[in-house]
Amino acid sequence: MILYFGASHPFSNDEMYCVFLLILLHCCKLKAQVNVFTINNVMLRAHPSNKVQNGERVVFQCSVDISKSEHFALNYTYSFSKLGTVLFTSTSEQDWAQYTIRHAKFSDSGEYECSLVIEEKTKLSNPLNLTVKGITRPILTVQKTEVTEGEKVPLRCEVPGEKPPIYFTFFKIIQSSMQAPKQIVRSELQVNYAEVEFPIYAGDSILFFECRVEMRLLSTSDTSESSNRTMVTVVEPFSIPNITVKPSQNITEGDEFHIDCTSVARHLARTEIIIQKNKTILKSTKGKDAVQYSKVAKMEDNGNYTCKVERGSVSKISSVNVVVAELFSKPKLVLNKTKWDEGSILQAECLVNSWLPKTVSLLRDNRVLVKNSTYRTRVRVVDSGSYVCKAEIKGIVKESDSVKVQIYAPVSQPEITVPPSQVAVIRKNFTLNCYSRHGTPPITYTLYKGGRYVSRIEVKSNRSATFSVKATEAHVTGEYRCRAENGHSKIQISPGLNISVIAPVGKINLRKLINEDVEDGKDIALVCDVSSGSFPIKFSFFRENDRKVLYENEEKQKHTAIWHKEGLTTEDEGNYYCTADNKANAYVKSNKVFVRGKFCLSIYEPKL
Repeated sequence: MILYFGASHPFSNDEMYCVFLLILLHCCKLKAQVNVFTINNVMLRAHPSNKVQNGERVVFQCSVDISKSEHFALNYTYSFSKLGTVLFTSTSEQDWAQYTIRHAKFSDSGEYECSLVIEEKTKLSNPLNLTVKGITRPILTVQKTEVTEGEKVPLRCEVPGEKPPIYFTFFKIIQSSMQAPKQIVRSELQVNYAEVEFPIYAGDSILFFECRVEMRLLSTSDTSESSNRTMVTVVEPFSIPNITVKPSQNITEGDEFHIDCTSVARHLARTEIIIQKNKTILKSTKGKDAVQYSKVAKMEDNGNYTCKVERGSVSKISSVNVVVAELFSKPKLVLNKTKWDEGSILQAECLVNSWLPKTVSLLRDNRVLVKNSTYRTRVRVVDSGSYVCKAEIKGIVKESDSVKVQIYAPVSQPEITVPPSQVAVIRKNFTLNCYSRHGTPPITYTLYKGGRYVSRIEVKSNRSATFSVKATEAHVTGEYRCRAENGHSKIQISPGLNISVIAPVGKINLRKLINEDVEDGKDIALVCDVSSGSFPIKFSFFRENDRKVLYENEEKQKHTAIWHKEGLTTEDEGNYYCTADNKANAYVKSNKVFVRGKFCLSIYEPKL
């Protein structure tokens, strides 16, 4: 646009300034309308490929396809990222940019993207998945190549250039062994190395160590080749012990034998030698290369003996079997019986099957009775106890099996009694006591009724036997006796005891003696009957609501009592009843009889 002003323009200077300012703004607006662009596409590629081997060079190239209104320069800002993490950013006027991984690692595998920012416009490329095949070979470092049994070997396995998480497996390989390698597994989430310690055991000689790693990324995983293999030599702190027995054979009870244990150690300090049989330690020493155990042989010394050398966590053992021949067998105590009557003759003999000189003793409860192979005595109760015999030959002492001997004093004739206050009631239990004042316990008491067995009780102390017997009938069919016995040959039987069994009072009834009307002033008789019950029976007559006994009678032959009331008046009108009881203490109360003051007499059933 061209504006022309002649020499005679009608504008002042200020007006001319405003005109030029308007012209300048108009020109800028025209320029802004011309510099228009749009981002069509952002492309991300990997060279030489998105699938490479571990250690190869990978170049990511991000290029842009853009449209502009005319040719003008733009500033491009590129950002390369992996799984949302920005790796590299650059700004230039070029329509492409590069990001280089010089030595690709397995941990570089994953999804990459490129984002482009131009002025206020942004566009993101499609994701590109990079796959790196193979893992960098790990490097194993061993701090010590010679160790002693019981020590530990520190190992370090590192995967240069790889990023965690990494899973490490360490291997301990024993030379000339068919055993599978020992393994220790470690996982590291922060660093690309792991450290472990392998224990060295007794018997390890030449060992090899190596490691291997595994890495996992999303849906893929891979395992490295094994690291360098490193040899470690194991040195024994001491030799396997040598255990010997002297004499080596033909050991008989009474002979002295020796067990020697020796070992060659590099350092005697803190080295211990132990001789043991089963779980019992017999002899031990520290800081020495030998130990000896000696004793006089017995049959219980047969068996396996072990020599154990240990220092720290390392131990080695050797064993030897010792056979001891029997000098003589266990003696036998012979008794013709074990239960004796007081005053009888006890004979005991100790049998020993050896012709060698011997000493024989007979003991009761660990107290020597006689130093001889035979024993004879008239026994008393105090002679009861545990009898054994001992035999000694060449310092070897053996005991027979113990024999329990019981001497019994005879039981005295038992007494059979009942408690003083007791009454035997039919269909209820009553108590009988049986007791012998003398006799060695335990005493067995047997109860009989009319010669028939009832019950049996064993009493282990000086007290009576208490029998609980049920009364089944009111009349006596036989007397009670008890028998007392213990280990003595004599048995005692008590005198007979008859028991009276009481039948309780049966059904009771109150009635008028003459069943006709009674006029005032006349006599009246009330009869109290019971259906059954043992005599004597006590009858009592009462007027209702009056605790005073009107008449009382004890019948020894009849189940009936009669009360005569003389001169009946209107004041005698009311209810009457009677009661009956005997030694069974089973109190019963009759029905009520109503007596009128004139002529009527009514009978009401009692409310019991």
